[in-house]
Amino acid sequence: MDIVSWSFQNRAYPQDNPVRATPTITTIRQHTYSLQLYIDPSDSTRSLSAAEIRTHVRQLVSGLKQHGLKTNDCVCVVSLNDIYYTSLFLGIIGAGGCFTGANPGYTAHELVHHLRITQAKFLLTSPKTLDAALAAANSCGIPQSNIFVLNFHNEDVPANQQSWDQLLVCGEQDWEQVNHPDNTPAAYVSTSGTSGLPKAAVISHSYLVSQAEFQLKTSDVEYNISTLVSIPPFHVFTIPVQHPLPLRKGIPAYIMPRFETGQFLDAIEKFQIPHIIVVPPLLMTLAQAANNSQLMSIKRIYVGGSCATDGMQQQLYAKLPPLARIEQVYGMTEVGWATTTWQDRRRDGTGSVGHPIPGTKIVDRDGRIITEEDVKGEIHIHCTHPMMGYLNNHAATSAAFSQDGWVRTGDVGFVRDKKWYVVDRTKDLIKVRGWQVSPVEIEVTLQEHDLVADAAVIGVAGKDGTEEVPVAFVVKAQDSLQEEDIKTFLGKRLARYKGVDRVIFVDSIPRNPTGKILRRVLRDSRGESKVIGCQAAVTAYSTAIKDLDKYNQERYRKIQLNGYNNPLLYSSPPSGSTFNVVVLE
Repeated sequence: MDIVSWSFQNRAYPQDNPVRATPTITTIRQHTYSLQLYIDPSDSTRSLSAAEIRTHVRQLVSGLKQHGLKTNDCVCVVSLNDIYYTSLFLGIIGAGGCFTGANPGYTAHELVHHLRITQAKFLLTSPKTLDAALAAANSCGIPQSNIFVLNFHNEDVPANQQSWDQLLVCGEQDWEQVNHPDNTPAAYVSTSGTSGLPKAAVISHSYLVSQAEFQLKTSDVEYNISTLVSIPPFHVFTIPVQHPLPLRKGIPAYIMPRFETGQFLDAIEKFQIPHIIVVPPLLMTLAQAANNSQLMSIKRIYVGGSCATDGMQQQLYAKLPPLARIEQVYGMTEVGWATTTWQDRRRDGTGSVGHPIPGTKIVDRDGRIITEEDVKGEIHIHCTHPMMGYLNNHAATSAAFSQDGWVRTGDVGFVRDKKWYVVDRTKDLIKVRGWQVSPVEIEVTLQEHDLVADAAVIGVAGKDGTEEVPVAFVVKAQDSLQEEDIKTFLGKRLARYKGVDRVIFVDSIPRNPTGKILRRVLRDSRGESKVIGCQAAVTAYSTAIKDLDKYNQERYRKIQLNGYNNPLLYSSPPSGSTFNVVVLE
């Protein structure tokens, strides 16, 4: 079944009345008789019911087709989250197109790369991202007629641009019924994969449906239990929670454009939100900022994107009501996040990602399955509906899958008490005098220091050039903190070979939107004493994209996709090429 039909099927909550087709959506209608599923917490009168979403989807199907969208054409959305984002997601897919979401913080150069690897034909952009979007569209040959401004809040649209309202005045049309959901692409999701350059993972309808169904089967969420969403709506962690499940299950979703601590906590308290989804760094933020009353409604916190430590969990548990639980989910874009589950409903504060499900294993360097507890190995996953492959990148697809269909995650984990723990990335491990050193272990220890606000560790070549040594990047909580304080602190808690060779103090640790540390930015900047902030990540990425464009530009002009059954035509750069790229997806 296609993801649009699945979303609107078998709604187990009060059926709302159909919405009459209207020329625009500049005024949101209030329906006292229908359940409002998508709500703006900053103004709860801005809300949408399932019937309104359904109408918008049908309007978008008709509008996109009348503006020239053909089957498998990619439509890129560049916008912060909003109550209308689900309409866009399902409308694009329902029209037979492929949805792709781009980070609204991207520069024009970054957006050019995203548009090229996804071969987008249409671009829907918010007013705030319009300048970068227009520059990128011009570089990629997207015509002005295929660019629409998402003026969700009735912003003025420049005279030479068109509002997305123009897509909603073409009547309504049923969405495409998909006969082969396993092999029909629905979305292109940006990912770094287990290694290498940014790529577009081809996500099928069956992938999206299976992720949503897994959540239904393993969750005890009931009708009208609300969720607060503030993380990117195009991430595979967010997609099932925000787009299909509220419609299918009747779960009101309060949608914030981005995470802002004060507004997030105010929304929880005002609307008595029981469920939130966050990335690991936000656990610490909430623990430090919340007062005793703001989190009293919380029953469940879902954590994904990267792994939270037991220390992060325990700090937040101190602010939560006794029955509240923090549940980590584990997965990756290539296979989704439905790879572990919580069979035990008791509170866990150990940093575990839950119990593995069938189709998961931990293997040693020789590929043998590890059955002993506390023995580390690489996590491999074999799921029913993984990604179809990396778009136009057969080499990367082949590298991601083993011959028998298992995905090599690149994550290091182990089992303890039948629960999984993810502790590192194979490519991030540091080899010190023959010993494997986990940068995450050092980072967790550093964060236990009272004067350390944040930290990251990478491996760099030692002075003799024959081995690696750990280098720490530290954000001070107080100016009095010195390098020697850090080294002494670590020396009392870790083996000597795990000590850091050097400490570099910075203003902030560069992370992507899901909280993962951008270690490549740190590696590229390690020789400089200047402050390394998030903007450095953008600069480094943009520079790398310029270099990559020189190689890709001519090739992309020649690429002609041979239908959806052949999404992997584009080959990797020559073996002699070197690109230092930072991934910000």
